[in-house]
Amino acid sequence: MARRKLSEELKKAISLLPAKEKDKLLFRLVPKDESLVARLEFELLEGTGTADERREALREELEMALKRAVETFYSPGYLLLDLRAFSGAINRHVKATKDKYGEVALNLLLLNYPLRHLKDELSGFSPGRAQTFNKYVVKRAAKILKLLERQHEDVLLDFEEGLHELGAHIRQSPQLMRMAKAEGLDVGGLG
Repeated sequence: MARRKLSEELKKAISLLPAKEKDKLLFRLVPKDESLVARLEFELLEGTGTADERREALREELEMALKRAVETFYSPGYLLLDLRAFSGAINRHVKATKDKYGEVALNLLLLNYPLRHLKDELSGFSPGRAQTFNKYVVKRAAKILKLLERQHEDVLLDFEEGLHELGAHIRQSPQLMRMAKAEGLDVGGLG
């Protein structure tokens, strides 16, 4: 459902409503937006000190899920389905906690883990069968670089190892390198 922009008159009228009436409206509207509910639960009930705890819990969950995906690997297409599902979990975490550090760290894990463990298997597939997977990896790597531009310089050192590993995986795969060139990804930026 598309969001409708409120007119200034309606905003003023809403702000003039009694607190009890505003509460009733909020209690009816908030449950309709799952990401807002998650964000409010985090901010109001858990407190912001738990962002690190949530990130760590998601990292552990992600590692177990990635391990299962690697163990049951069938094709780049099926692996891509798993990665997209895991990416959704990362996005929900970031939306609820506003954890920019975790967004980079978890996305690096998301890409590096399968590339580390399935290097030989992935290179055995034809470029046609692996194209969508390769494009996903390259676009996700570009997203990581873009996210890092907004991070403080001190934090960049925390990601150096993961970036170098991702860059090495891309450089070692002719298919990924071709896709990186086609998509305009500067692999040198990955270390």
